[in-house]
Formats: sequence, C-alpha cells, structure tokens
Amino acid sequence: MTAHAAAASFSAQASRRCLVLTFAVGLVLTAGTVGVSMVPDLRFQGWPWTLVGVAALAFVLAAPVHQRSLAELARRRPGAATLGSLGLVVALVVTLYEALAEERPTTAIAVVASAALLSLVSLWRGDESIVDAPAWFVLSVVAAATVAAAVWAVVETPGRGLQVAALVLVAAGPAGLLAAGPAALRVARRHMAPHDVTFPHPAALPQVAAADVALLDKDGTVTTGALRVTSIDPVEPDHERNLRWFAGALEHEQEGRVARAVSRLSGRGRVTELQRHGDVGVSGRVDRHPVRVGDLAWLGLPAQAGVWTTVGVEVDARVLGTLTVGDDVRADATEGVQALRDLGLEVALRSPDTNARTREVAAQVGIEDAAGDLDADGQRATVAAWTDAGRRVLHVSTGSTLTSDLGLADLDVGRVARAVGAARGAVEAARRGQSVALAWSVLAGAVAAAGLLGPGLAGIAAGVGVAATVVVAGG
Repeated sequence: MTAHAAAASFSAQASRRCLVLTFAVGLVLTAGTVGVSMVPDLRFQGWPWTLVGVAALAFVLAAPVHQRSLAELARRRPGAATLGSLGLVVALVVTLYEALAEERPTTAIAVVASAALLSLVSLWRGDESIVDAPAWFVLSVVAAATVAAAVWAVVETPGRGLQVAALVLVAAGPAGLLAAGPAALRVARRHMAPHDVTFPHPAALPQVAAADVALLDKDGTVTTGALRVTSIDPVEPDHERNLRWFAGALEHEQEGRVARAVSRLSGRGRVTELQRHGDVGVSGRVDRHPVRVGDLAWLGLPAQAGVWTTVGVEVDARVLGTLTVGDDVRADATEGVQALRDLGLEVALRSPDTNARTREVAAQVGIEDAAGDLDADGQRATVAAWTDAGRRVLHVSTGSTLTSDLGLADLDVGRVARAVGAARGAVEAARRGQSVALAWSVLAGAVAAAGLLGPGLAGIAAGVGVAATVVVAGG
C-alpha cells in the first residue's frame, strides 16, 4: 500500500468512527426525547425542562453546522448550512416557548432529530462539496416558513404559527442536499481506488467534468517522461549482443537521459579509465576493452536523418553499430487518447521539446493538434487564450494542479481519461441526488406548512429525504 493510500485509509477509518459516534449519540438523544414526550408513563418531575436541556445539548452538538453557517454568512452567501442552523434556532426557541407556556415541549423531538441528522451529514460531508444548494432554495424555504407562520398565527395562535415555521424548516431542511455530494463521491472513490485515483479535492471535480478540451504535455502523459532505445542497428547482425553489452555497461557510468536509456540495455560491467568528452560522448574500458559511445561525427560516422538522437558505439577501435534513443511512448497511450475523445473532449499535445519530436509522438498516438517549443509558461498562455475564447480546458501537465486535485499516481493519459469519466459520473450522480432532495424538501415543506406534520414526523421526513438522496446519488 502506498503512503498516499495509507493516509486515505486512516482518514476514512477516523471519519467512520466519528460518524458512528455521532449516530449513536443522536439515536440515544432522539429515542429518549421521543419516549418522554409521547409516553406519559415515562414522564417525571421536571421533564419539560429536561427536554429543553436535551434540545439545547443537541443544538450545541450541531456545532459543525453552525460553524459552516457562520462561514457562509461571512461570505454573504447563505447556503444549506445557514438554513439548517436557522431551523435549529427556531425549533429551539419554540421548544423553550412550549416549556414556558404549555409545559409540553414536544418540538424538542424535532430539535434533537434534526441536530443529529445535520451533524451526521455534516461530518460525513466535511469540506467535500461537489454540488452546492441553489441560491433560490434557501430563500424559498425561509419564505415558505414565514408565510406559514403568519397564516397559522392568524388562524390559531402565534405559538402555533411559530411551531409550524419550525417544522417547515426542519422537514424541508438541507440535510438531503448536503448528503448528495458525499454519497456520489464515495461511489466514485471506491470505483477508482484500483486505478490509483483518490479524488482528495472534490471541489475540483465539477471543473474537470465540464472540460471540453484536454491539453496534454507530452512528457508524462502519452509518454512516461523518460527515454528508451527505440532502434538497435548493428553493423553485422551478430554484433547486436556486444553492441548492447558494451554500450549499456559504459553508459551506467554516465549521466543524462540518453545515458540512462542506453544503460538499460545491459547490467553493469567493470569500467576503468572513464573519460567524459563534453557533449560528444564518453570513453573508457569495459572488461579491458576500449569503448567509445557518442556523437556519430566523433566516431567518424555519417549523420543520419531523423528527429531522435542517434549515437554510435565503438569497441576495440571498430564500430559495432548505432543506437537511436527517443521518447518512451506508453503502450496504451493511443487507447487513452481515444478514451478522452469518447468522453467528448478534443485532444491537443504540447511540449517544451522540439516541434518535430512533438509531432512525431502525436502521430504515434493519434493526435493531430500538436506543437513543440512550448514551455510551462507557453502552455499556460495557451490555456488562458483558449479559456478567454470560451473553451473549458483540462491542462494535463506536471506544471498544473491536476495531479493533486484528482489524487493521480501519475499523469498517464489512460488514468486521466478514467478520472475524467469518474468525475463526470460523480457530478451527474450528485446532481440527480440533489434533484431528489429538492423535490422531497418541497413536498415535505408543503405538508408541514399545511399543519399535517408533528415534531416527530417532521424529523422523520427529513431523514427520509436524506435516505432517498443517498440511494439515488450513490446508486
């Protein structure tokens, strides 16, 4: 298991423990409150104020919801957490009013149930937001609760109006909306774990899912980022073994990408009298044989046409042949590029390498839009220009934040395509869950506004909304 995976596993275990603890505390408080409120035989001296105290405790335990609410208000963008916190405040006020005026604070059930549910969902969700509640939702629920309060205050009493407002806020509460993202994200993470994609920053998923063009940096995406020997050309066919052995053994003592590629042709030998000759090559003795590896002109060989680097190999003052070194193109790069196209993305290739080499690699993997001589700044300028033109660009490069945003082990184009597909699936699933949550909130809020839900049923309605959302978003 990688360190990244181990950390993710530890975090997941800690989150599960918090969720279990929150669920257990919420269940005990809710069951106790319902029992005392609804069963006269369980009541005792001072039970109304005990329920007020339990409701206040549940309110305090919902601190994550209140903290998120304050953050939303500080940004002047009230959202789902603000609505949830408002519902708890109003329900707690109603509970206190009932204890003082009626000595029967049954709305404590709604406070405890809603606080437990919101805390559970908030802890599960954390900062993992894929989709946010639409701005109209919060205003609509608050407006509906206000209208219902006014109507019931006229029809019955101000106390009844305040209670109905609280039950509308609880029944139509935002717990379902908050659950849509993490439910979809959990499925996506489980699906992508075998592919070394962890999605540590869910907020990046909508942007990735919306991309319509992928700008790939050649190195690390369609290639491994390393070089390899692409052609071995001995002067005589029976020279190939010696060509590999002597060149590889000598280049083990050399530095640079070309040297590393050649060194993989053989194991280490006994190298003595090593001399480096600047940019033209290296010489030395391998198992007492004089060997030179380097520029063709340095070895007296004619230049060769082509875009890649070709070096000559000389052993015992005799040329054994040449080695051509080029980009190590991933074996499944063509399939990865096609997978991006199947997702509806245009694919372009850019690189700091020469234009000729970039186009050569592009031709091998089936990309037509290719250009070289573009460093990181040049690629960022291309992204900016395309973005200004209205395109949604996915920049796949070691200079971008894509690796950390999606938790990719590397930028293998096939892995990137799978991650983009999973991001789209997660966003679509979260939006489906959000639609269910919104529809249920409207229905439950309307029933509560009509005075047909008591405190217990309002809490149950909110729970059913969460359950339905999780099933749809996580299905």
